[in-house]
Order: sequence, then structure tokens, then C-alpha cells
Amino acid sequence: MQSMVLFGVMRARVRTEYLLIVALAALVSGLMHGPINSVLPALYSSEFGIDLALIGTLLLAARLFDAISDPLIGLFSDKTQSKFGKRKPWIAPGAVMVAVFGYFLFTPGENANAAYFLAFFMLLYFAWTVQEIPFAAWILELSRDTKERARINGFRGAGILAGTILFTLAPTLIPDANGEMSFKVLNIVAIIMLVAVPLASFLLIAIVPQGEVIQDAPPPKFTELWSAVISNRPFLIFIAAYLFLGMHYGFFWSLAFIYMDSYLGIGDKYTQLFLPFFMIAPLAIPCWVWLMNRFGKYRVVAVAYTITLFILPLPWFISPGPQSFYPLLAYYVVSGFFYPLFMVPMMTILGDIIDLDEVNTGKNRSGQYLAVLTFMAKTTQALGVSLGLIIVGLAGFQPGAETQTEQGVLGLRIVFNFFPALTLLPAVLILWRFPITDQSQKDIERRLRNMRQPAPANLRAAEVN
Repeated sequence: MQSMVLFGVMRARVRTEYLLIVALAALVSGLMHGPINSVLPALYSSEFGIDLALIGTLLLAARLFDAISDPLIGLFSDKTQSKFGKRKPWIAPGAVMVAVFGYFLFTPGENANAAYFLAFFMLLYFAWTVQEIPFAAWILELSRDTKERARINGFRGAGILAGTILFTLAPTLIPDANGEMSFKVLNIVAIIMLVAVPLASFLLIAIVPQGEVIQDAPPPKFTELWSAVISNRPFLIFIAAYLFLGMHYGFFWSLAFIYMDSYLGIGDKYTQLFLPFFMIAPLAIPCWVWLMNRFGKYRVVAVAYTITLFILPLPWFISPGPQSFYPLLAYYVVSGFFYPLFMVPMMTILGDIIDLDEVNTGKNRSGQYLAVLTFMAKTTQALGVSLGLIIVGLAGFQPGAETQTEQGVLGLRIVFNFFPALTLLPAVLILWRFPITDQSQKDIERRLRNMRQPAPANLRAAEVN
């Protein structure tokens, strides 16, 4: 019988101080992720004269590299055996690479070009793969209870949003930034990250326990993952929904900064507009956790994304000029309430799917599943980002240009207002008919608990709390 080491019994609550450290690591990640899809493409385009469509093409090409690196890192993470567990040995080197490559991407010299952007963008994303896939798998292993997982992902989501809030505040905190997002702001962020990323990762590795693991389980094989994916119908359906959700967010964030800056003409209001959005989002997380626990996460997610469909196109009716500030502010306040859906409920649903695979196979392949999901998330969001930039660029809209063509402006308005909703619609239809329900998840949890109750002689338990 397999011997097990449990850091926390099936329904034990993970200590809050551990989750605060998880949230700190997520905060640092959120601070660095903030500018990647929304600000960096626009700044590289306007500052260095790189065509917007070319930047979109480069971002799409960079995802081909992730098709190889992401699954391999997930597999190696699952197969790692050390006294520090499966995940921790990967996070330390990943953190160092994130800090270094992020610094170079955020601080380009005067002669930076498209090749420079592509090289350090790819290097930074590889570093994030090394760091964040094991981290995400580790988070799912801290508890097998679905409500506790919602709590854990709530802390992580709040940390990510707190980091994004700090990034949003940066133009108002940095002297001479004048409230506008620029490379001057990114330079300061890059310097802070050189210290903050390794420090937060060290605290995470040193203090937070490994999670629930089966010591004597046979190591997963790379080929097994794809057979598991093919045979795991809920995961295939989940990936399909995730694909459209990722594209929806990609279209939205790739053009949000460009839309308010180059079209509406209120770029100096960056902090005033996006700060309420990112402040509402973490405050909404406890509400979403309560709603999921009260009404079931599968029903709540489907209803919430349905409402989002009708919110997305509203900026179409906002005219350019200073008067656009308050209508756009109201739009972002409402949108901010729904933003945590991608972070908390969807990751909790993935935990149910991984548990189902473990019930069917006897193997925990969290790292490999997270690798597939991370690759899909980056690929689909990059696809939305890339297509948004390419279409708008081909229509003739270029950030920083003195004048814009009518065709370019129309292309920007159509892509920003309607493409996110068009890509969200298939995801909503999928979520309404998802094969796992809240009732069937309870059965999965019960079967997994029975599997994790070997003879007392073979069981050694260490509580999380």
C-alpha cells in the first residue's frame, strides 16, 4: 500500500500566515505581470517606432517556444524528488531568472528594437514557466478540500491584484511621471523587482510546507499526460472554455491602455481609471468565495460570465475627450467586480479535475496539468493580444502617431468593444453545460479521501495548522 505524507488532513484549514506568504509571492508576480500585455506593446510601439502589427506577430511567435517548455517543466516538477519536495527546487532559480530578464525587458536602451523586445520577452516568459508552474501546482496540493482550495486561491488572487494595484499606482508615486505610464515608471519597477522577487520566493520556500503528496507513487511519464488529457473529458472541456476565456482577456487587455490613451485622449488618467478597477477586484474575492460556497461554483461562474457578456461592449458609447473619464471609470468599477473570476473559481474547478484524474489513475499529476493549463493560458491570451494588435495595426492605427485614419480608429473601436465579447460567448455556453457539478465533485472528494486512508502503520500525518 502506498505510504503517504500529508501536510494537512483532508479538511484541515491551512494556516493563515502560510497563505499570507503565498499572497506576498503572488503580489510580486502581479506587480511584474501588470504591464506585460497592456502597457509594454504600446510603449515599445510608440517609443521605438515598432509597428503594432509586428509586435503582435512577435508575441504570437514567442508562444511557440512555450509549447515545448511548459509541458517539460510541468513533467520535471512532478518527477522531482528531494527533501524539499517536488516544487520548491524549481521556484528558486526561476525567481532569479524572472528578476534579471524582467529588468532588461523593462529597461530597454535607446537603440532597442523588435529583436530586443522578442528576445527578452521570450526569456522572461520561460523564467515565469520555471517559477510559476511548480508554484501553481504546489498551491493545489496544500489542500484537497474544495472550499479550502477556494480560500487558498482567494489569497493568491488577492495577492496578484494587490501587485497590480501597486503597479497602477506607480505613475502617481514616481517623481516626474506626471501620472502617465512610461518607461520611466517601468525602470523603477524593474529595480524593485530585482530585490522583491528573490526575497518573496525565499520566504515561500523556507516557511510554507510542501503540501499533500504520495511518497511511493510511481513517477508520472510524459506520454501518460497526453493519454490522460484525451481520456479526461472534463479537462478537455475545461481547456476549451479556458481557450476562449484567455482570448477574451487577451483582446481586452492588449487594447485597454491604447484605447484610453490614444483614442479617448485621457492617458494622464491611467491611475485614476485603473486603480478603482484593481481595488474593487480583491474586495470582490470574498464575495465570490461566499457565492461559490453558498450556490456552487459551477453555477456561479456560468451566471457571472453571462452578465460579463453584456458589460464588455459598453465603451462603444463613450465619446473621446475629457468628458469620457467618468463613464469609463464607471465601466471599470463594474468590470473590476467580475475580474477575479479567472483567478479563483476557474483554478478551483481545475483542482476538481486533477482530483478526478488521481481517483482514476492513482497518480498526482498536478504539475503536468498546470503545465498544460499555463501553456493554454499564455497561448490563448497571447493569441488575443497578438490578434488584437495585428488587426488594429493592419487597420492603420498606430500609438503615438500625430493623426489617425478613420479606418484605424474604427478598427480599434470594433476590436476593443466587440471581440472580447465574441470570444467570451463560446466559453459561457461551455460553462453552462460543464460535465462536473457541485454534487459530483463531492463524490470525487469522498473517493479520493478513501484512497488516502492506508493502514495506520503506513501513514504519517503532519498538520498544516
